[in-house]
Amino acid sequence: MQLNSLSLSHLRNLHAIQLELNPQLNIFWGENGGGKTSLLEAVHVLGTGRSFRASQSRQIITFGQGVCRVSGVVSSHNPETLASPVRLGVERALSGTIKMRVGEQDCHSIATLAQTLPLQLINSESYDLLEASPQLRRQFLDWALFHVEHSFYPTWQRFKRVLEQRNAAIKAMNANTAGIRAWDKELIETGEEIDSARRAILQELSPIFSETLKSLLSLTKETVVQYSSGWGEEDSLAQAIEKSLERDRAWGYTTMGPQRADLEFLIGKVPAKNLLSRGQLKLFICSLLMARAILLYRRQGRRCVFLVDDLNSELDHKASERLIEALLNLGGQVLVTSIDSAHLTKVLRGKEYSLFQVEAGNIFS
Repeated sequence: MQLNSLSLSHLRNLHAIQLELNPQLNIFWGENGGGKTSLLEAVHVLGTGRSFRASQSRQIITFGQGVCRVSGVVSSHNPETLASPVRLGVERALSGTIKMRVGEQDCHSIATLAQTLPLQLINSESYDLLEASPQLRRQFLDWALFHVEHSFYPTWQRFKRVLEQRNAAIKAMNANTAGIRAWDKELIETGEEIDSARRAILQELSPIFSETLKSLLSLTKETVVQYSSGWGEEDSLAQAIEKSLERDRAWGYTTMGPQRADLEFLIGKVPAKNLLSRGQLKLFICSLLMARAILLYRRQGRRCVFLVDDLNSELDHKASERLIEALLNLGGQVLVTSIDSAHLTKVLRGKEYSLFQVEAGNIFS
């Protein structure tokens, strides 16, 4: 997929913007505070309905305005995935309401936006994938499942609903065993489906990741991705749920299940986050995101749009050049920000791209 054009108004410090984008590489450069990251944020809002920098609408709407709007035209080189260009639109209001449109129809599901404009974000918070809570690593895996396995999302929704109901039963003042166990059958059924799907997608994703990693980093030891299900490997989920009932009561929530799953990335037998430098970690994470994009293309014929904020952060010229080259080789569209135009000149030698200068909320081509 590619974003042909982008229009926005009243988003942070950006003025009313209308851009025609290069189908391959787009560079936005300028001093800090000019609006480069906000531009990527606008694309993220268009593709997901939400910001990657703020949870509340009031934080992204220009001061003194009631709504911000983002729209754009999306097309595909593969007519089987998108026969003709489609316009997307998202409006977020101070009240918290979100209005979305796909084509000529109102859209009531963020999932529809995400399917139409699949995005991969590389920014300073990407390091959290390895360093922060397991929830982010589960989301990394579930993103791939959401996009390539149509049955996964409704199963995940069912599991989330029954988990909430079981936790409510555990916390109830008059909680009893029968009331808690009433939810176990569906919890186990959907939980095992999620676990099985995660294992299958990881088995498919891992060799792709190994190949993408080789294009960015030279490592002497094998990289291994280990998956833990969220309960003891020696037990089935049904056994784990049965054994953990009293602990669940004591702690006030369901302690076993796929909502506790995690991934660990090892180089040799050492966690990657303990072995790699910041620059190497950035390339490591980029390799993971690239692997997801390749998997999506192989399974669905759809390409991702990559949003790369502050390209030269943590990377030297050679590493930056390798990253851009690898992203372009995926055949998708790349939007990059940078503060260093001299750095960009070296990195972009011989490549076709569109260059935009961002200054005080304005964008100049």
